[in-house]
Amino acid sequence: MSINVPRWRFTQLMIQDAPDWKGVYVLWSRGVPLAVGHARGGDDSIRSRLLAHYSRAASAGMANVTHYSWEICSDPLKREAELVEELGLARRAPVEQRDTSPSEKAAWIARESS
Repeated sequence: MSINVPRWRFTQLMIQDAPDWKGVYVLWSRGVPLAVGHARGGDDSIRSRLLAHYSRAASAGMANVTHYSWEICSDPLKREAELVEELGLARRAPVEQRDTSPSEKAAWIARESS
């Protein structure tokens, strides 16, 4: 089942209202899904992940993000994999995250270029 929740503008003010729970999120550009990420819970929440992405909004690949959506779930990694398939996306780390430690990397995906 695809993510069927409202989409919110990708602004710092709107992100402050995102849940402080584990789950998944999708970053959108004018209705097109750009990336899916997960948050495992605790200090790693949907809100904290979105705020981290927002702080890098000017970097390559992030400037096109216009909206985000989220879903609370018990198994974020499993749900993320389902969304990757449902949205027709392929895994790929964005440029700004390729040199970060594995624990800090969001599970990013981008459209397959074929």
